[in-house]
Amino acid sequence: MIFSSWFEKRKKELQRQSKIKTAKKVIFSTAVGSLGGLVGGLLFSPKSGKENRKDIVDSSKDITNNIKEKTVELKENINNTVNNAKDNLTDAKVKISEYLNEKKPLKVFKSLENSETDVIIETKDISTDEESVEKKSKK
Repeated sequence: MIFSSWFEKRKKELQRQSKIKTAKKVIFSTAVGSLGGLVGGLLFSPKSGKENRKDIVDSSKDITNNIKEKTVELKENINNTVNNAKDNLTDAKVKISEYLNEKKPLKVFKSLENSETDVIIETKDISTDEESVEKKSKK
């Protein structure tokens, strides 16, 4: 029983490794084929080398500008999303603090000390995380 579960795990691991190797081969083959197609297209194109180089430079400038624009847009979107999330979090914190301050019960402890009753009222202000304790003696 232990051996069969180990055998199944080992078999699944070998299958997973085989799939990874196959995927690597496919990706490598695709990259080599694309590169070969690019080189062949440049070598056998009807344009002169000077025209091809000019087209490549123009295309790469267009792509570079496009990437820069998209990066700036993405940065702005991320900043807006982060700022909105911060605002929502701050609003939620304030609402939760107000709600808890309204609903919070007072803790009352009684202790006997020298035949006197001491009442300790402990409250906690959640918004500032400061704890205040008041001690009142009844005689």
